[in-house]
Amino acid sequence: MKQIEAFTLGKKFGHPELNEDSMVIMPDLGYAVIDGVTDRNGTRYGGMLSGRFASRTVKRALEQFLLGRNDPDQRHLTYEGPEWLMRYLTNAIRRGYEDNNALAAAKSDWKVRAGCTLMIAFYDGDFLQVVAAGDSGIRINGSDVVQPLKPLDDVTAILRREAWRVFEAKGVGVKDRDRMSGLFTWQGTQHQPPGSETGDPGLIETIEKQALEAARQHLPTVPDYELLELIQHGIAHGQGNFQNVTDRVLGYGGLDGFDIASQYIVTRRLPISEIDTIELFSDGYFEMGAEFGIASWEAAFQRVEEEDPHKIGRYMSVKGTTDIQLTDDRTYIGVRLR
Repeated sequence: MKQIEAFTLGKKFGHPELNEDSMVIMPDLGYAVIDGVTDRNGTRYGGMLSGRFASRTVKRALEQFLLGRNDPDQRHLTYEGPEWLMRYLTNAIRRGYEDNNALAAAKSDWKVRAGCTLMIAFYDGDFLQVVAAGDSGIRINGSDVVQPLKPLDDVTAILRREAWRVFEAKGVGVKDRDRMSGLFTWQGTQHQPPGSETGDPGLIETIEKQALEAARQHLPTVPDYELLELIQHGIAHGQGNFQNVTDRVLGYGGLDGFDIASQYIVTRRLPISEIDTIELFSDGYFEMGAEFGIASWEAAFQRVEEEDPHKIGRYMSVKGTTDIQLTDDRTYIGVRLR
């Protein structure tokens, strides 16, 4: 092991305790980046918002796994493949629900579930085993990238962009424009309070029509009913209907204490002798560093912020950077093996 660099920063200025990303750094055992899903409604477990709770729960379970997997006295931690690892982590979150008397509520309502994505790379004999669920990523030897992005995010990002454009055309200031377009992304077109500044039926119709047309052009193979469900119900009311389901084009995987389909588990197995560097990162980095190391990745982050701080251009997203927070939490782990 020649070098390890690691960096994490929460999106909310002055509130590092709200960072929903976690990392695992255990030299010669394994490394992981875990990205907690932003809470939808203020649900807390163990005093933490649900995304942070899921992230920290999976972090602890991974550390126990990496420490105990080769211990003959802890045979229950013996690695039996990617699906086994996801079941093990799923059960850890599920026990968290039980400890907080919340399993019944989580079963019946996805809106209160704690969720996270995972990218882990760990030593398995002479090989490096990579297992991922969700949109955190890994770059191997500076060029081989594994990051299972989900097109569903593009739909809600397009909704935000189209709402932004409508408000911009009306002369709404940037701060209000960001807030109001965010209300559409989060709540969807059909959950805007009547009589509110975003509740005008004509405004809603315009934004919904523009978002649907733009989403059709961007994702021509996705059926209209899926696009419209997301546009009308947003992240808070619609996105969870697509998680860990296999019968939707926009379905995606994530850890939330319930079964994750094998099709959403991404794996790679590589000879360690062929690896010089590995770099794990959460999706708070919209562009990868040109070179290995924090300095290069942070330089890429700054370039993105300068070009598209509101994330309605080349780096469109469901959120943008404001005067109180960055677009997202971000985490980077770089390991130079030789």
